[in-house]
Amino acid sequence: MGKPIKILSNSSQLLNLLAEQGQLGIPELSERLEMPRASVYRLVDALTHVGLVSPAEDGKSSLGLEILHLANAALRALPEIEVARPELAQLNEATGQTIYLCALRGTSTVCLDWVPGRRVSLLLLGPGGLLPPHAGATSRVFLAFNDELRREVTQRPLERITEKTLTEPSELNADAENIRSAGYSVSDEDVTVGIAALGVPVLDRTGNVAWALSIAGLRAEILDQRDDFAILLKEASARVTQRLS
Repeated sequence: MGKPIKILSNSSQLLNLLAEQGQLGIPELSERLEMPRASVYRLVDALTHVGLVSPAEDGKSSLGLEILHLANAALRALPEIEVARPELAQLNEATGQTIYLCALRGTSTVCLDWVPGRRVSLLLLGPGGLLPPHAGATSRVFLAFNDELRREVTQRPLERITEKTLTEPSELNADAENIRSAGYSVSDEDVTVGIAALGVPVLDRTGNVAWALSIAGLRAEILDQRDDFAILLKEASARVTQRLS
């Protein structure tokens, strides 16, 4: 790997770490990136000069405001965002719950867009946020319809986030069969205690699962209306797929 590519790679890792962990100091960045502190300091200084990193209190660093400009530009460049946005708003209006549009990023799931529901403070995921590959309604949709991804994910130890998080290959394989049979996933407190979600696949022009829609909220509210919400999600997904194709 050439030096310019290595610098870009290190910069990307550092920005992703700040995005996932929040404010971090040089010692923490150095340890987690497995880089010398002097190298991390130079990298942080360079990224600060271009606005991608911002100094925080106690000598720590956080993401800079320039990230917002880049994020908004990236979202505007994705046609599926504009196509799906009316469906997200309609689902939110019909259910009062938080609605998500997510995509794969490596083996993790990233939130592309959302419409907050009544109790959004209880939900941890927002635009740009990541879900692990094995937990959450949208993540498990991607696992269910992508055998290669599921094999890759289940080859390594998986974190048990709550008592209900599926971590064993046999559990995730059985879950994938249930999701494919039902056409939607059910996340019941596997990410956050007290929170449930339903997820459905969204197909691209080639018929492959490219995105996922979900409804999330308080466990009782989601599960009590599970069948009705699943129908609404499937109908919204079909309309998004149709518009994209």
